[in-house]
Formats: sequence, structure tokens, C-alpha cells
Amino acid sequence: MKKVFLLFISCALANFANAQRSVSVTIDDVPNTRLYQLQNFSSPLQQKLDSLQIPVAIFINEGNLEQTTALEKNRNLLKSWLSKSYVTAGNHGFAHKNYAEVGLEAFKEDVIKGEVLTKSFLKEFNKESRYFRFPYNGAGNDSLEQLTAQKFLKEKNYISTPFTVESEDWLHAILYDKALAENDRKRAEWIGDQYVNLTLKLFSHFDSLSVSIYNRPIRQIYLCHDNSLNADYLPRIVDELKNKNYEFVSLDNALLDPVYQSQLYYYGKAGFSWIYKWMPDVAARRKLMRSEPSNPEIQKAFEDLNKQK
Repeated sequence: MKKVFLLFISCALANFANAQRSVSVTIDDVPNTRLYQLQNFSSPLQQKLDSLQIPVAIFINEGNLEQTTALEKNRNLLKSWLSKSYVTAGNHGFAHKNYAEVGLEAFKEDVIKGEVLTKSFLKEFNKESRYFRFPYNGAGNDSLEQLTAQKFLKEKNYISTPFTVESEDWLHAILYDKALAENDRKRAEWIGDQYVNLTLKLFSHFDSLSVSIYNRPIRQIYLCHDNSLNADYLPRIVDELKNKNYEFVSLDNALLDPVYQSQLYYYGKAGFSWIYKWMPDVAARRKLMRSEPSNPEIQKAFEDLNKQK
């Protein structure tokens, strides 16, 4: 009997290890026009995605088009992103304003201003923008503010877009760009390796959480940004996840997972994973958040850099 039980456990673990897992890659702060100009008006991340041919959703800050003087080229860059068959477009606010800080009217204005060019270009490709992601994932300071914003987004036919996995690529990217600017290739590669390793650990963490809470792997939504770090290292993350039997799916597909209809139990302004926000037990949530993988070396390097500034 014991042998039968052990065989059952072994088979169950093997099935979990080989279970089909899926993820939707979502990219915020598109387009990165400063990097575009530095790269002689080419988008390294877009070029890598062209070769990867995985579905991605991009969240656009149209204000980025005004960050350099090459306005027409920047408009063409945005248009190029939107023309891709693998790209789903979303609004990220014109100037990336934090709703929790600026209030409702400024937030509304930023949403409306942030969709003008995007919607115009999308018509040419028979596509539409149906998704919105809150800048800084700050959906409001309390439940009333959040419900008010959600009502406005619904009136605008936007779906508020969550995420489940995020590995602070923006922080790594600041350190990475500094290393590249100093021509310290060895350090840049080390930072890139740290980013990949932390990302994979976080996927394992949130997969384990989803199995323990929902008894199955959920369709994860990964949040990252348009930067040089992802141009160089996102393909490696994709390869590593494919090796772990992940399927790359569209945002539409990911949101079909019933987990995204879960009730929210957290209404603060912190922008952490929605898996935590769906947890009713505050103590359990905090305990799991403390157990989340981190990288003290990278955090210290970032803190040291801020002190220098």
C-alpha cells in the first residue's frame, strides 16, 4: 500500500512539473524614444520581439514621443509598434501620472490625452485599444477612489490590466545603463544575469503560490518595460521559460483565466502582484510577501547609486 501511495505522489509531482503553464508578456512605457535615438533610430527591443514572435501587450505613454526633438520619427516608431501582428495595444496615460497622487480629474485628462494618436494609428490596422494599465500600478488610495476610476475606465471601454509577476526590471535597467555608459561590460553582464535569475525565481514563487491557493498553475501576466536591459535579456528569459514548459499567450487569452475575476481584498496604492491582492488574510499576505525572492546585492547597488545622486 505504501508503494502505491508513493507512486501516486511521484506521478502527481511529475504531472505538476510538466503541467502546461502560460504567461502573457506585457511591456510598459512604450515607446522608449530616448533609447530609439541613441540606437540611431532603431528599436532594439522591437527587433528582438520580431524574431521571438511571441504575443505581447504594450502600454503606451504618448508623452514619450515628446522626449526628443525627432517628433516625426517618434510617431513612426509608435506606428511601427502598433502595426505588428503580435502586438496588443494598451493605454498607460499620456504622461504616466500616478492617479493615487494627482487625483481623479488629472487622471482622466491623462487617460484621454494618452489615446489620441494610438487610436488614430490603430484604425489603419483594424485594431483597437481596449486595455489600460495604471502608471505605477497606483489604482487609488482606497476602495472609493479605485471604484471611481474603474467606473471612468469602463465608460471609456477600457479594461484595467493586472499583473502577477514583476521583477523590478526598471531598477536593474538603471544599473545596467550606468554600467554600459561606463563601458563596464563585465558589470553589465552581471546585472543582466541577476535580472534573469531573479525573474525565473519569481515565476517559480508565483507558480507555487497559485498551485497552493488555486490548486493549479494560473495564466501569469508578466510586467516589464521598454529598455535596453530587456532588449538584451528578455529573449533569454523567454527561452528559459520555454524550457520550463511555458506557453506564451496573448493578454486576451490570459485574462480568460477565471482567477482574474477574483475579488480584491487590498485597496491601497501599493502596486504589488494581484495574487497578493486577492488574498483576504492580511497576515498570510504579508508573510508570503516577505518570502518573495529578492536580490540584496542589486538592491544595495541601487541604494548606493541613489546616495551618490
